[in-house]
Amino acid sequence: MKHHTLAGILLACALCAGSILPAAAAQEKKDDPYKDVLGTWDVRTDDGAYTFVFKFFMDKGELAGLFTGQSGEVKMQNLKVDGTKVTFLVNVGAGGQGMDINFTVFVAGDALTGQLALQFGEANVSGKKKK
Repeated sequence: MKHHTLAGILLACALCAGSILPAAAAQEKKDDPYKDVLGTWDVRTDDGAYTFVFKFFMDKGELAGLFTGQSGEVKMQNLKVDGTKVTFLVNVGAGGQGMDINFTVFVAGDALTGQLALQFGEANVSGKKKK
């Protein structure tokens, strides 16, 4: 009889673990779209004329970002991740009345490549994730 009781306890534990693990896996899966993006990135235009820092982080369960360039630090707007593609907008200049820069970058491991677009044209960018 004790054998059956022990087996019943083990079965109950296995069932409980089975109901907990999918919830944890679901939480992990929810964060998966951002895991490769999260962190701090050193980025530059391909001609080396401009350097930036992208910081991607979670804020109250949502992906957020900060852009640092020659004009200082500003929040990223319209930040979206679609697979390896990351898009966002920054407004650089005095009091948000400056120039809009649209970024489209693709993340591959600790590297990113892409393009920035502004009213004067476009430029290729590349970067590395800080360790």
